[in-house]
Amino acid sequence: MNHDAAHKYIYGLPEVSADLLCIVARDWVNELDLATIEDRSSEFLDDSHQKRIGDMVVSARLVRGQLLNGERPYVLVLVEFQSEVDGTMAKRVRDYTEMLLDRVVRSGAPKREGGLPKVLPIVVYNGSDPWTAPGQPSDWAPLPSARMEQALAPLQPQAYHLLVAGGPLTSRAQRAEDWPLMNRVSATVRLQRTETGGLRAQLREEAVRFPGEANRAFRQALHAWARALWADKAKAEPGIPTFDEFERTGEDAMPTIAEANWDRWEAGLRTEGRKQGIRQGRAEGRVGLINRQVALKFGPQAAERLSGLLNGLTARKDLDQVGDWIIECGSGEELLSRVSALRARRGTKEGS
Repeated sequence: MNHDAAHKYIYGLPEVSADLLCIVARDWVNELDLATIEDRSSEFLDDSHQKRIGDMVVSARLVRGQLLNGERPYVLVLVEFQSEVDGTMAKRVRDYTEMLLDRVVRSGAPKREGGLPKVLPIVVYNGSDPWTAPGQPSDWAPLPSARMEQALAPLQPQAYHLLVAGGPLTSRAQRAEDWPLMNRVSATVRLQRTETGGLRAQLREEAVRFPGEANRAFRQALHAWARALWADKAKAEPGIPTFDEFERTGEDAMPTIAEANWDRWEAGLRTEGRKQGIRQGRAEGRVGLINRQVALKFGPQAAERLSGLLNGLTARKDLDQVGDWIIECGSGEELLSRVSALRARRGTKEGS
């Protein structure tokens, strides 16, 4: 299986690129307008006019500011996928960054826009050995706090932000276990780590996490990757059904993640009282998941405020709606406002 091609295909989806930025720029992601993510060419020309091809380049506009041409400023995001440790990664990142900015200069954009854009280099590593190559932000300077300009400064001109999708955590890198659960990049890593026999079940879980027409392209990409992984790992085993066949089972037939965890318990319980406890446990499990995701994306204060608002909201459709809003909302205040309005419509008192 061509893992590079699979990575480029999935991460190239705008919603996946947005989730990647939510992981990397979690303390300043609100500076970015993730709805403006745009694919850019990853083909470059070096000094000898030879073509060089990187893995992926996208851009994202800032929510504030204005360039000379009247448009909002943007960040260029350079992404490289690695399955092995590359001791020359810092040089590669520097070369790609310089060639990327040279292309911007040759396009005449700096004159129109008033300067060069910032570049955010990311290396996604899924190998099994510890990443020992130099070039992470901590090797250059401590990663400063929240402000975007400060956060990007240590990455210029040749440092990169390392995400460890597999293998031991090193230095200041982020590992997949610390990434948000309701994140498409996290889902991709979970699927990749699943043993062949569990691929179908894991794929079904991810389909539950990311339902609806808005996530159809992502589910389809995950499905294609799962089938390729299956063929790669166990060619003699029965494969995964086609995407249409898999989807035809319907979301209503798929257990929620919380429900799936309770299936083994439910089999031995017969009384209505115990079943009521299970239903309550499912709702509590979904509320706990929601609170964790809000804390990761908007901070613990937003999660604490949301916790009170969720009291009394036990209907699955309401909690699923809140889960969708976590992805859609650009700030904790926007999310809290929506949930407050939902409570008002349901006639639920806070703390009940």
